[in-house]
Amino acid sequence: MKSVSAGRSGRDAPLYARGGLRLPDRIVELFDAGSRSDRHACLFLVLLCLAALLPGFFSLPPVDRDEARFAEITRQMVETGNLAETRLGWEGKRTRAFGQHWVQGAIVAAADAVGVPSAMQRIWFYRLPSLLAAIAAVLLTYWAALAFTGRRAALFAGSLLAGSVALGVAGRLAVPEAALLAAIAAMMGAMGRLYLAERHVAFRDASALDVSARHDAAPDDVTGRQRDRRLALIFGGGLAFGLFAKGLLTPLYVVLPLVALVAVDRSARFLRRVRSMGGLALIVAVAVGWFLLRRYGAFDTQEGLVARTLLGRVASDYQGFSGLPGVYFLLFWGLFWPAAPLAALAAPIVWRARRLGSVRFLLAWVLPAWLLFELLPTKVPAYVVPTLPAIAILVALAVERGALALGNTKLARLLWLWPLIGAVIAVAALLGLAVLDRTTSVLAWPLLLIGFFALVIAAGSVREYGIEKSALVAIVGMLVSGFGVMQLVLPRIESFWLSPRLVAVAAQERCAVQSGSIQVGAAGYDEPSLAFLLPTAPRYFDGAGAADFLKAGGCRIVFVERRQEARFARRAEALGLRIQRGADIRGFDYNGLREMRLTPYRSGS
Repeated sequence: MKSVSAGRSGRDAPLYARGGLRLPDRIVELFDAGSRSDRHACLFLVLLCLAALLPGFFSLPPVDRDEARFAEITRQMVETGNLAETRLGWEGKRTRAFGQHWVQGAIVAAADAVGVPSAMQRIWFYRLPSLLAAIAAVLLTYWAALAFTGRRAALFAGSLLAGSVALGVAGRLAVPEAALLAAIAAMMGAMGRLYLAERHVAFRDASALDVSARHDAAPDDVTGRQRDRRLALIFGGGLAFGLFAKGLLTPLYVVLPLVALVAVDRSARFLRRVRSMGGLALIVAVAVGWFLLRRYGAFDTQEGLVARTLLGRVASDYQGFSGLPGVYFLLFWGLFWPAAPLAALAAPIVWRARRLGSVRFLLAWVLPAWLLFELLPTKVPAYVVPTLPAIAILVALAVERGALALGNTKLARLLWLWPLIGAVIAVAALLGLAVLDRTTSVLAWPLLLIGFFALVIAAGSVREYGIEKSALVAIVGMLVSGFGVMQLVLPRIESFWLSPRLVAVAAQERCAVQSGSIQVGAAGYDEPSLAFLLPTAPRYFDGAGAADFLKAGGCRIVFVERRQEARFARRAEALGLRIQRGADIRGFDYNGLREMRLTPYRSGS
């Protein structure tokens, strides 16, 4: 690989290479240090994950709706002691998996037991399992890649996943998507090794994307059988963990690749290696436990019943959107950013090598699930995220074997999307802060400029640096920009975060200050984040119900959305209710993509 100053000296060197700065070289030196051993590689990936995920992890309020809903269900479990109840308000029976709720609940209960103030309302406690699962997903992607590539390429694959937008979202929010990603990476990493071992092919005469025969040990020796049992146990454990954390969606990502491989190879012999009594026992234990809890353990405590009755109808969780085939291809450019252009460069090369066993397995990991989800009318972006580790490994495989040497290919122009999209993200964040809240973040500006400059370097010097070095510079540029956006800009856009502002207004009420508690209601605003942030359950209803709520008396406040004000006023007049109006609270509903105005009302008496 050429150094930054290769072929240049003195005044011919670019600005970033003068004065000993040479930032791209420093980045590659860190990467080189990480690739010296598996321990160094894991340490490198953990630090990279922390750099990618910690900005905004503590400062972002609960995100509606799925994160706030998920955290509120966990909080309800902890408060009521009912570990089999996964619904809010007037919802029907829910069938989501319990695993992540239980892990979150254990962390929150422990924090509350040691005296952490307001532990139940601190969203970052609920995010910790996602952070750990995201790190595990990256490490398992590195481990899975070692079945197909050398250590350096496996580290590169893990780095691509660690820097992706999809992992940044999954690892930063209190939802189970990161746990599913880790489970899939473990299962497919184990299955990939078993599949390659069964093929017994040395691949010495194959093309540049081929792998060595280091995994093709004789299947009948003792070491081979022990290895197969360990891998089969990892496969079963990963499937059990996926069922525990995410539920019945997990087996789909395993069944589809296996069916595709059996159909293409016209042989199912490799499946005999997956037999493991320990793995089967784990799967059966999770399945039976889930069934028994759903069938016999879903009981209603008085406290839980009252809490759900008080809540009323909470906004529904995200169920996806309707779209034509091809939507996931468009979403991929955002989900796998900034590595998406590299996948586009590698795609034709990978397809030409599709007959190789390693490439065939990785394509089977990606294509069947992707095609199925493209054909389904409802689109949920998270559904294709478990295929990203395989795409990262395919890109790394192409880079390792030199198949991505750019030459004169016009596809290299795609890499200029790095600075282009980076600039769009930075401008959109700063523009949102300026337009919605009439302010800016002075500290974010230099970080966004440095990140943009790094992306320009990555795209402009790719022929000199090579793909690997340019990609690493692009990842660092996105991480610097991401810190500015996630830590310094997004948490400051108060218009996005209505619930914390409503909670603050309610806490400042005179009666709340005197008595230490207040009953809160909301008409036209039913986001679960409000229920999560309040110490006691709020009431959600329409405008007429808001007037009845105030009529009951006591220390109460109700927030009425502007579309419910007419109904509220008519009912208040019919009841002869004297009311006091507070200052309007304006914001932006990012779920409904509309402006909102909520007005606080209290009883005039």
